[in-house]
Amino acid sequence: MTERYLAFDFGGTKVDIGIGTAAGEWLATTRFAVREAGTAEAVVERALAEAAALMGGAPVRAVGVSTMGITRPEGVLLAPAIPGWDALRLPERFQAAFADQPVAIENDVRAALEAEHRWGALQGTEYAAYLNLGTGIAVSLWAAGRVWPGAHGAFGEVAYWWEPGEAGFSAGHAPFEERYGGGALDRRVHAEFPPYQSLQEAFDRCRDPRFDAFVTDVWRALAHRLGQAWVLLDVEAVAIGGGMAAQFARIAPIFEAEWQSHVPFPPRVVPSRFLGRAGLWGALAVAVRGGEAP
Repeated sequence: MTERYLAFDFGGTKVDIGIGTAAGEWLATTRFAVREAGTAEAVVERALAEAAALMGGAPVRAVGVSTMGITRPEGVLLAPAIPGWDALRLPERFQAAFADQPVAIENDVRAALEAEHRWGALQGTEYAAYLNLGTGIAVSLWAAGRVWPGAHGAFGEVAYWWEPGEAGFSAGHAPFEERYGGGALDRRVHAEFPPYQSLQEAFDRCRDPRFDAFVTDVWRALAHRLGQAWVLLDVEAVAIGGGMAAQFARIAPIFEAEWQSHVPFPPRVVPSRFLGRAGLWGALAVAVRGGEAP
């Protein structure tokens, strides 16, 4: 009988839950909007109830959880998207709910990288990165056979990059993300290119040449800062995921041109295989890893 793994992906706006196999095949999935549940505590309760319904009383080999921020026993750091998420004791809650199965909890961007390396666009690489371009901006690194978390679990939190004189983390700001994250770009599009409400809407409908110049400047600015990370990390490939990855055909040539010009060993640029479902695939990869652990 094929062993089953249970995966949870907690995002800022939605929660995905699925049951899959070690081969990366989905047997059942479901999704609900965070706003439907209300509080952070209610989001977790709803997710556990939805998972129980999916399982239908049948066992799973292991459980994987993908979530924003840095999960600690006493709470979650760097996860402002859902009010109250920082106070949740996720390890305690999930270990209580699944006392008989291994439970692994991972940052969503690192989990996505794990999925890309196991089943996706980064299979076979030794040194690679996953770049999330969405509401949040973050990087994760695969090297020496594993995902690297950093000393405090904060590797790749490039949202906190700053320019001289900018208020930063200690003042409650993530300067780079506040300029180039999906929410910031949506607000700029709404202000500069009415009546469009979002970057995606403008991509689909706006024919103003000024919009093309705007997004080209944005991609070049991102390529400039991120290219400096590749100089430091020396990766062979970068997979681009998150909401903006839907525009990969527009982004990739700009990134490639900048990096070919300035990075001594420019990485290959590839689209994420999993795009908007990268978090759920990541949670499945984390669950499979947990089930493989001795």
